[in-house]
Amino acid sequence: MGEKSSIHYIMAHEKIRNLIFEEWEKTNLLLNQGPDVLKQYFCKLWNETKQELEYVDDIDIIDLDKKIKPEDFNVSYSILNKKQKVFNFIMPKPLTDYGQALYISVVLTSRIPRFFNLEFVKGLNGNDSYMIGEWYIDFENDNYEYKNYETIDKPNIGEFLGKINKILNR
Repeated sequence: MGEKSSIHYIMAHEKIRNLIFEEWEKTNLLLNQGPDVLKQYFCKLWNETKQELEYVDDIDIIDLDKKIKPEDFNVSYSILNKKQKVFNFIMPKPLTDYGQALYISVVLTSRIPRFFNLEFVKGLNGNDSYMIGEWYIDFENDNYEYKNYETIDKPNIGEFLGKINKILNR
C-alpha cells in the first residue's frame, strides 16, 4: 500500500472545495433548498467518492468501510459582524483526528466565497490543537492554495466563527 488518506479528508479538501469554487451555481441552488437537501447531497457525494476510491491501489483509504447517513452532517447558517452570510458544515466524526476537517465555513462575499476549515493538528510539543485554515484560488497561477491562520484549543463552532470574523476584518 501507498500513502494513507480518507474519504473524510478528500471530501473536505477536494470535493466540497471544488463544489464551492468550481460549481457555485449548483452549490447556491443546494444552499437555497435548505439543510436537509444539502445533507442528502453531501451523503451522496461521500458515497460517490467512496466508489471512486474502492479500487485505488496506491492509496490506503482508512475509512472505506465507514457508513454515512445524511444525519451525520450538520448544516447551519450564521451572519458575521459585517453582515456577511456564512454557511457552516459540521462533518461526520472522523475515524482519526489528525488532518481531518471538523468544520467547514463558507463566507459569502461580494466577489468570491471564502472557504475556511478547522482541523486537528498534533503539536510538536505534545499540545494538540485545532488549526483554522483557508482554501483560496491563486488566479495568477490558476491553482488552489491553502493558508493556515491560527489555532484554537477545543473545537467550538462559535469560537471558530469568531476567529473567522477577526481574519476577515484584518
